[in-house]
Amino acid sequence: LDWRDRHAASSALAHPPPHRARFEDLNESGPIGHDQEGHIIELVKLGRLKVAELFKHFDVEDILPHIVYSAEAKRACNLANSKARRKRIYKVVTVIDCAGLSSSVMGKQFQTLMRKTSEVLSGHYPESMCKTYIINGPFIVRAVWGVAKHMMHPISAAKFSFLGSDWKKVFARDGLIIDGGTLPDKVSWSEAANKVFEADGGPELVTRGWAPPEDLSCLGKLAAT
Repeated sequence: LDWRDRHAASSALAHPPPHRARFEDLNESGPIGHDQEGHIIELVKLGRLKVAELFKHFDVEDILPHIVYSAEAKRACNLANSKARRKRIYKVVTVIDCAGLSSSVMGKQFQTLMRKTSEVLSGHYPESMCKTYIINGPFIVRAVWGVAKHMMHPISAAKFSFLGSDWKKVFARDGLIIDGGTLPDKVSWSEAANKVFEADGGPELVTRGWAPPEDLSCLGKLAAT
């Protein structure tokens, strides 16, 4: 809670960080569908990450509020999804599209961005990943993953799948349903959060939260005893 207060996480969606549109143009991610269990599918366009330009316009401290904003937008979408499906869903399926990624991008700034993102998500939004699929990965990504997976807990490593050219068949097998049937050219957590707010009455959804009616009933009975 102290971290959320220090980084104004609870009010992030009501007050987006400066130059949000530019940040999303340079570092694209957003929802693109659902799996058969109702989890939101997030697409991260890692291959289109413009890391040099990103650090030209944002320093590390400027980037942090954007990471928090995206995490809060994801949380809001999960709450709306839970409410619509009448069951608690707090994890997402992530698709990392590496098409266009080259070793020249994966320097010190790239590592800084990945480390800072990981610190925020693993430290303050834990247990939010259901499964991660890595697609269109060049050899360098496969080599890095071959080393990195041995440094992870086996349970965590098992949540990652590095797919080849048959990734569409794997998606179909695993019940991933992409809106429109194909990966979109543009994705945005900001646009997704705004649509949620239009349908559910604003950023208060995140503050208000959602729980299954049966859970609320049980809590009411406990409180009455």
